[in-house]
Amino acid sequence: MYRLFAPERAAGLNLAALFLVLVLLIATPLRSHIVIALLLLYALSYLWVNRASLVFNRFDVVVVALLASYAVSRLPVFVLDDFSSRYVSPGLHMAAVIPIYLMMRHAGSAIQLGAYRRWLEWGAIVGSLGASGVALYQTQWLGWQRADGFLFSINFGYLACAMAFICFAMLRGSPRKVWLVVAGLAALLAMLLTLTRGSVIAVPPLLLLLLVLNLDVLGWKRLLMVVGLAMSLAAVAYLASNSVQQRVAYSVDEVHSLLAGDVSEAVSSGGRLQLWMAASHAFKERPLVGLTYPEREALNAELVEQGVVTDWVLSVDRGHAHSQYFEMLASGGLLGILAIFGYLLAPGVYHLRLVILDRNNVYAQTGLVFTTGFAIYCLTEAAIHHEMMTAVYAYMQVNLLVLAHCLATQKQAAVT
Repeated sequence: MYRLFAPERAAGLNLAALFLVLVLLIATPLRSHIVIALLLLYALSYLWVNRASLVFNRFDVVVVALLASYAVSRLPVFVLDDFSSRYVSPGLHMAAVIPIYLMMRHAGSAIQLGAYRRWLEWGAIVGSLGASGVALYQTQWLGWQRADGFLFSINFGYLACAMAFICFAMLRGSPRKVWLVVAGLAALLAMLLTLTRGSVIAVPPLLLLLLVLNLDVLGWKRLLMVVGLAMSLAAVAYLASNSVQQRVAYSVDEVHSLLAGDVSEAVSSGGRLQLWMAASHAFKERPLVGLTYPEREALNAELVEQGVVTDWVLSVDRGHAHSQYFEMLASGGLLGILAIFGYLLAPGVYHLRLVILDRNNVYAQTGLVFTTGFAIYCLTEAAIHHEMMTAVYAYMQVNLLVLAHCLATQKQAAVT
């Protein structure tokens, strides 16, 4: 029994799960959070078998609290709306990663960082190349206007962008640089073919962040080459796809409408502004915990009557704010905002701290870029609201956090 639940076996199973999650995530119709669910069952058994030797510190308590914060922040509206599970389901998917985190911390001494890096990179490479193949097949062969993989096009776009920058962030010190560059560009192409503007606008700041973090090893020639490749990819996608050209023209028209003060004509961008305004009013009604979905719909109807927003807002189910921040504000209140800063801001700050201490901590750098990406995606969409997205986000955060912490600990031990 102990051999089945030994630290070496746990570290190996999590390594296989990490590879499968990245490969299956956007390249296949198989749901990668099934892999996470199976690993969760193993982790629970592992913790039970090894319960006598479990020792955790304040750092672990903080991580567990942050992973649970999403679900906890939604408990008030969950109770107010007759215990409707849709409020806590995403948060529970995040909290479900807690046993996996505790297992990895206990099995930390058995984690082989070299093997983890190799399979993390290959998982991102295979997944990115597969995603680009799916996107090209759907748009160029089947004639779809937007690639959506096997998800909604918005989620596919965000995840393709995340995969691309995992590839780029892992470049430092990797023997698989060519594969990572090719895969990263392929994932960016897949993202562009989704026509998801929320992920497209994330590319420049994420690219700038990566360049700043790696300026000491890049040099100006490589810096210009990276910028040139990114601009070339965008130009090729624009010239080769009528859908991309139409999307750009549509975005320009929306900007003109917004600048002219005609919010109703900018259906997508203007609609989001109205939803954010409605979410702000929901927060004012009950600042501590926010409103339930039926209460938000009723409030939106009142706002339409008052002329605050247009009747388009009433067509949006549950008054969904199309922003993680405003959604948590409207149906979470101050508790929701504290939670989102916990599972978005806190991991980024920790990764940034490790990167400042050691520029060569590639796991911390990847974690910082990954977290920053989701912080940007969440501006224009509730990117960590869908159960699968929440589970994958939390699982990747846990892996990158533990690996970054292990590398930092090992280097510190070597110095002392």
